[in-house]
Amino acid sequence: MLRIMLVAGLLASPLFAVKTACAQEILSGSLIDALTTIEKPELGGVFTYVGEANAPRAFADLIARDAKAMKRYTTRLMSDRKIAGGLTAWDHEVCATLVTYYAGVAMPGIKRPDAKRLKALNDCVLAPVMDFQEIVSRRKK
Repeated sequence: MLRIMLVAGLLASPLFAVKTACAQEILSGSLIDALTTIEKPELGGVFTYVGEANAPRAFADLIARDAKAMKRYTTRLMSDRKIAGGLTAWDHEVCATLVTYYAGVAMPGIKRPDAKRLKALNDCVLAPVMDFQEIVSRRKK
């Protein structure tokens, strides 16, 4: 009887508690906008399991492996730079991650984009940082 109580007490302790994944409840506007741009909004659910700090790098990895998505995303970035005069901090981090990917040794599954896209990514890293709301409001004008 004592043994059963001891086992029950140990199992109830925090050492044996089931750890649940810390899911992100709200996605950033920049991420939602980016997923919509690459025409994959259904991936929003997957990104709820990626921490907010890691989302730009995860998104960069996603589009680095999908040429159509990369083209759509860089086209939108160039448009935002022209219309609004800058990009969000989130977009900066995505571009910086992509530039890092392409600067080093080729990674499996990641194909280098053409020179025009690489230049656009480099230019985006150097663009001024703006608020997401400001960029969206300037798009509509």
